[in-house]
Amino acid sequence: MPDSEIRPLRRSLLFVPGGEPRKLDKACQTGADALILDLEDAVAPEAKDRARELIAAALKGGSFGRMEIVLRVNAPGTPWFAADVEAAVTAGARTIMLPKVEGVTVIESVSATLDRLEQRDGAGGNALVAPPLSLIALVESPAGIVCASSLGDASPRLDALCFGHVDFSREMGIETADAAKGIAYHARCTLAIAARASGLTPIDTVFLDVRDEKGFREDAAMGVGLGFEGKLCIHPAQVKIVNELMTPTPEQVSRARRVLAAWETARAEGRGVFALDGRMIDAPVISQHSRILDRARRAGLLEDQGAAEEGRRKDDAR
Repeated sequence: MPDSEIRPLRRSLLFVPGGEPRKLDKACQTGADALILDLEDAVAPEAKDRARELIAAALKGGSFGRMEIVLRVNAPGTPWFAADVEAAVTAGARTIMLPKVEGVTVIESVSATLDRLEQRDGAGGNALVAPPLSLIALVESPAGIVCASSLGDASPRLDALCFGHVDFSREMGIETADAAKGIAYHARCTLAIAARASGLTPIDTVFLDVRDEKGFREDAAMGVGLGFEGKLCIHPAQVKIVNELMTPTPEQVSRARRVLAAWETARAEGRGVFALDGRMIDAPVISQHSRILDRARRAGLLEDQGAAEEGRRKDDAR
């Protein structure tokens, strides 16, 4: 799996229906860190082939600039899956989102397919296949939650886990899908823990009521508190809120800088533990504050100067 320092920043991941040219054209203006071009739930069966063609044309034409593009393919076993994956490779997608993930086997199988397609296209001189595609696993069933902790070992391509609480709730027989309550909340926590334990990026579930800004903000803040690093968005209005909540605040950045500066002084004096503002600081705290500065830098809040030094501090704190 990719190292966390070289993964793209994924605070907001916005779903864009693959079969709607107008939304595809405007998607790059939303400010999302990643666009999820959707060939699955957002596209009717009879429109799948056309949507795939539209997305492939947009990718090959460079319509999205430097934005990260995630292609949500149809699930393995569906009539559209093979063509979706082929299009992702040949059109130059960077990341594939696999829906309905319920075990290691499917990730291994898809990864092997990508190996074969990339080797084929690479041998033919197609520069679009480099670097290798990464995978995001969308876990949205009880079976998926049960096996979530084992997914991290499935493939080096896998670098994130997402929770899909709507399908999960349906399979659990819950009439109202609310990821802030009950068994859906439990599964949400489980997914975040599983991702962290596997060294994968945890990405939070959608919030369905696009008119409820207050509710969305509270739900996104809850996700931050659960350890999620990004959130799935279904409307452009949600993007700005997520980016705000999942970006370190100036106060957090200032605190992190003070902690790391004090850490340098403590190291020079041969101390591994020290106090700052009446609080004990040790290696796990140093690592946490190093991650804050790394995230702030990737969000464009800091200059790259000192990146290597702070990376060294992080390594020393481990």
